[in-house]
Amino acid sequence: MRRFLFTIAAFVLANNVYSQGFSAKDVLFASSLSTKKLDAYLNKKHFVPAGSRSQNGTLVNIYSPKPEKKKKKKEKEKDTLNIKPITRTIEWSQLKDNFSFTYLTSVKDEFDENVRILKEAGFFCGNEKDSVAVLFQRRNVTVLGRLIKERTGDTLYSLFYQQHEIPLPEKIQVAEDLLQFYSHEFLVSAFGEKNVIKDLYYFSEKEFSKCSVLFPKTSRQAVFIWEDENNLCKPAYLLIGGNTNNASSVSYDGVIDENVWHSKDGIYSGMSLHSLIRLNGNGFKFYGKNSKFPYMIVPENNGTLNFKKSRVVLGCLNPTGSSLLNNSTISAEDIMSDNLGLYVFMIMLMPSMN
Repeated sequence: MRRFLFTIAAFVLANNVYSQGFSAKDVLFASSLSTKKLDAYLNKKHFVPAGSRSQNGTLVNIYSPKPEKKKKKKEKEKDTLNIKPITRTIEWSQLKDNFSFTYLTSVKDEFDENVRILKEAGFFCGNEKDSVAVLFQRRNVTVLGRLIKERTGDTLYSLFYQQHEIPLPEKIQVAEDLLQFYSHEFLVSAFGEKNVIKDLYYFSEKEFSKCSVLFPKTSRQAVFIWEDENNLCKPAYLLIGGNTNNASSVSYDGVIDENVWHSKDGIYSGMSLHSLIRLNGNGFKFYGKNSKFPYMIVPENNGTLNFKKSRVVLGCLNPTGSSLLNNSTISAEDIMSDNLGLYVFMIMLMPSMN
């Protein structure tokens, strides 16, 4: 099992009346062990195997506290007072190089203490006020804290720790490869703080979105628009090429080299319309200059290229050179002879739905 690389030395819970729980420090140590040693360690912490289940084809190992042979006097008193027993469960799984570890407890103090330590350790959380689920992120580690209502009416508190393996440089060859980076923090873990910035991307004067910019103001610039803007995670789409419409570039008067990223199908910023038609093996239509999506290729799949997944926006060097551009949609083949200097201006890549 690969080491669960938390870079937090302060992951220690206070020694209180709930010390029989499984602390974040225990998670750190347990996650660095092999499967056989992990089982022994959990046993040492008084957790024993309690079965397993399959989740999306991955085996999830379940552990529960070791039953005590004799009840202590205080526990007998609790039984007499009808105080509900404490529930604790551990689940872990390994999928390739990604390791996950879940700790569930009915003790709210344990959950609150872990959350406090996460914040002190520098984890970023954009939805801390959420009463149902909070997400903490630090580099390639995520911790999802959730409140779970059981059918019995009981409440459980879950902390789901997960570490994702950082892709090797040779695994990042085309623009689509960037979509595996699920958050701003994960981008930082791979490319470094100097090469990733938080920013705002302006679609218009009134419409904008929080974003992350990889390699800003360079030929390798890529803009991540996030589905979850609060936590800066879950790519909605990736922008390659186009104008620098992000806030940090408003006053930038330098020259940015032509973007070097290309899609897996071979589309790149600056590609001529003629080359794009040839690459597609068929003609296509794009929206007129006065439409809601000016110069964007109609998202259809009628050739080699899938314009539904790879949205392409064209640029035009001579927007007044043909009356066809006033139409709602224009055939790329029909307008070729007008020599308007049409080219690929920007690529918008959509994440895989699988």
